[in-house]
Amino acid sequence: MLPRVHQCLAPHPRLCHNWTVLVGIRVTRKWGLLFLPWFTIVALIVTMGPVGAWDDNEWWWQNPEQGEATLELRSDLVSFTVSVSLPGGKALTTLTADNFIVYENGQRQKISYFATVETPVDIVLVIDDSGSMRNNLNMVKRAAEQFVDRMRSQDRAAVVAFGKQVELLADLTHDRATLKSAIRRIPRGTGTAFYDALYLVAREILSGPTGRKAVIVLSDGVDSISYYNFEQASRALEQNGIVAYFIEVDTKEYMIQGLKKEKFILSPSQLAKYERAFHPQDPRFSFGDPRLFTGEESAQIALGLYRLARSELRRLAERTGGKVFPLTSFAQLNSIYAQIGMELGTLYSIGYYPTNTKHDGTWRSLRVEVNIPGAKVHARSGYWAPSK
Repeated sequence: MLPRVHQCLAPHPRLCHNWTVLVGIRVTRKWGLLFLPWFTIVALIVTMGPVGAWDDNEWWWQNPEQGEATLELRSDLVSFTVSVSLPGGKALTTLTADNFIVYENGQRQKISYFATVETPVDIVLVIDDSGSMRNNLNMVKRAAEQFVDRMRSQDRAAVVAFGKQVELLADLTHDRATLKSAIRRIPRGTGTAFYDALYLVAREILSGPTGRKAVIVLSDGVDSISYYNFEQASRALEQNGIVAYFIEVDTKEYMIQGLKKEKFILSPSQLAKYERAFHPQDPRFSFGDPRLFTGEESAQIALGLYRLARSELRRLAERTGGKVFPLTSFAQLNSIYAQIGMELGTLYSIGYYPTNTKHDGTWRSLRVEVNIPGAKVHARSGYWAPSK
């Protein structure tokens, strides 16, 4: 029996130092490094098989044994997912690339990559295990396990939990038993490294220009301790073509009451974020010490942080082509997971090489149309071009 996969994805030593030993292979997700024993490397080289040859078209890789061409994609590919439905809400799942028209900043683009709704999806279940989730964590685990049970056979999933650190409990796998075991091991934590979780999932688990990829995040979105920030997390999701679904947990009243009674305390990073967003004329913010504020003052600051978090979740969903599902009762959780699972089965993946090849870091709008009368298209609104 293999040992449990339990990897820390923290970007900074202050968060954690964990690494995993799995059947003789030392693996660390930090910076995407994979360390293999010399005999494993030799085995990989021996089993790689004959070398292929380039076809005339530079995007295609020809396998001389199979005689089949598969797409070899450059790193400047812009990829995204899209769903199409009729006015009554019925999803259209049998379209081809010829049905789609893509525009960037109003200029039509040539589709270079297309995947149908039957193409496998890589899904990462990301679950907030911070203190505000403590009383409902068992219900969360049961709903997440039921989501795994409903997954299509061709899809893979991974399980990530985060509190003050980000932990990979199960890497991408088809094995439902492994995923459910990982969900049951989600710990009870403290702190909320929300941005770190998004960034590391995008860079370490779902990185790459193509494929159908989704992250399903259960959290209130109120970060308290992350090394990365909102913009870095957002761009990581966008650049890797990941659609983000957020199940928005309402923890505001729980947190406000705890702050008023001084059972909880804000973090220095939360004070700094509030100051950047609202520019309060209060010199106490410059010290970054939450102990300088009364419980009532901290509660007012928290209200502002919740407004920011709600706005950010919707911006992330809009930028990635995903959705936000407000959770008013944990009794809704199973049905929301089911709804997301159904939607994942209706997503197409599209990629193109922009006619504007400048690396100027600007925002570029996307518009997707289909040649089906009355059909409605749901896709991300645009992306940030890479910088020099």
